Amino acid sequence: MNASSSIGKNLAKKIRIIIIISAVAIFLCINLYIWLFDSSKIFSNIFINNIDVGQLTPDRAKQKVSEELEKQLDEFTIQLVYNDDTWALTCKDIDLYYLLDEGIEEAYNVGRGNGYFHKIKTILNLRRNPRTIKLIPNYDLSRVEDKISEISKTINKAPINAKIERKNENFIITKEILGMEVDRDILKQNILVAINNFNSMSIDIKVGDTEPGITSKDLGSIKDLIGESVTIFNSQNKGRTENIKIAVNSINNTVLMPGEEFSFNNSTGPRNAEAGYKEASVIVGGEFTVGIGGGVCQVSTTLYRAALKSDMEITSRQNHGLPVSYVPMGQDATVAYGYIDLKFRNNKEYPVYIEGFVRGGEIHIRLYGKKTDDIYVDLESEVVETIEPKMQVKKDGNMYISEKKISKSGKRGYRAVTHKVYLQDGREVKRELVTRDYYPPRDGLIIEGTKQE
Repeated sequence: MNASSSIGKNLAKKIRIIIIISAVAIFLCINLYIWLFDSSKIFSNIFINNIDVGQLTPDRAKQKVSEELEKQLDEFTIQLVYNDDTWALTCKDIDLYYLLDEGIEEAYNVGRGNGYFHKIKTILNLRRNPRTIKLIPNYDLSRVEDKISEISKTINKAPINAKIERKNENFIITKEILGMEVDRDILKQNILVAINNFNSMSIDIKVGDTEPGITSKDLGSIKDLIGESVTIFNSQNKGRTENIKIAVNSINNTVLMPGEEFSFNNSTGPRNAEAGYKEASVIVGGEFTVGIGGGVCQVSTTLYRAALKSDMEITSRQNHGLPVSYVPMGQDATVAYGYIDLKFRNNKEYPVYIEGFVRGGEIHIRLYGKKTDDIYVDLESEVVETIEPKMQVKKDGNMYISEKKISKSGKRGYRAVTHKVYLQDGREVKRELVTRDYYPPRDGLIIEGTKQE
């Protein structure tokens, strides 16, 4: 074999190898192109909520994910646990579903756009780092909150305030009881984390103690008498006596915390027959008449004077339309449920205890707290003006000209001022104006005849 023949064979062999390599390269490039730029399928190693959707068309991926999600949603349950009690929260309870279309679109768009080399880089990176797309959960937040409310009603226990009672001249304190309450914010946060992570799990419900508004430590400062008032009534008047006792019992053992306002109407409630009140004399429109609850105003008046002597802040008070016999003018306080109230605020830095009792024909009301000084408060009232009533004249044709009679006696009116007098060791150290009160006069009526004799 000559040299030229050998060279020809080698050349032909090399050409065949080149042709084969080129064909393979072209085949690989075509397949790589198809692999890279196939517009109908999602690229490999892409997951939606841990469901493999690689090499699936968007429609097929949606079908697959829907089927898988339906199974997962049926099995999805959050267990809410407190001691031996368990509450289940399912997808149906909160109307949980996922926005699938947005997730499919995001999966399909991975590796598309932004140029040829970016696509190659993204697709090759998927082989090493698969992409997981989390679907956005949608649910009814109000139903989550309703579930939390339902659980809270079962677990929560209101705290019980410490109580104080005065018996046999001594104070008896009953210790407070702590309450318990679900930490709604933490429970809600844990539930939402589980939902957003689509994680069936057990959540321990956190419960904390709740402090009562009044503790035995607070009540421990109540020791000293800071103000009292006594008024006298006719105990033979059975209806009035019964009304007084009911009203006094309504305000007895009341505790006012610092800054708290007392309302006589709120404490006693409606003064009606259902509450046990009887008929007795009352003042209506500046006249004495018979009505349910007569005598209650003497209780409010006695309490008002005790509050003044305790140097409480009076926030609502009105005098009667007529002077009353059981206190000096300017020191009374009328009440009418729903219309007129006696209110005062505890302006001390310590709790105040109200004690009320009836002894014979006397109403006793005392306020106790913590005495911080040696000042005693007394009350002084003075009538500064007396107003004579007018006598209206009415003619009567059935009476002779010479006849005249008083049909209705007039009542004098008054203006009075009341001061709080601050005493220390029996000496006045300060005087403070409390009220200027007006008791309007009530006109009388004279009937005169017009008939000729």
